[in-house]
Amino acid sequence: MKKRIIIIVASILVIAGLIVGGVIWNNRNNSAPRVSETTTVTQPTTSLTYKGKAGVTALALLQQAAKVEMTGTGDMAYVTGINGTTADTTKKQYWEFDVNGASASVGAGTYVTKDSDTITWKLSSY
Repeated sequence: MKKRIIIIVASILVIAGLIVGGVIWNNRNNSAPRVSETTTVTQPTTSLTYKGKAGVTALALLQQAAKVEMTGTGDMAYVTGINGTTADTTKKQYWEFDVNGASASVGAGTYVTKDSDTITWKLSSY
């Protein structure tokens, strides 16, 4: 009888230990920060590069990749800031975009990208 009571008490202690350990483990894992796979970069920047996507404008892709400030819309859009970095007109700065290493000849809202394009935005001066 004494042996049976010892086995029961030991079993209860083991089960209690497993429960407490499980609660601690679960709390530790739930407190870890989660990162979304669709996070948009919003850190200040002076350049940004991304791949083109057939049929999508350079501006639309930029808006998917970053926080964008601009004046105008569509074909008449003019990018004034990317991820918190605003072009300072007193320093004669502007946001320029290149397509495959060459300065774009049309606006970002007009340029329809191809899958093979590499678009680079950079803070430039005139």
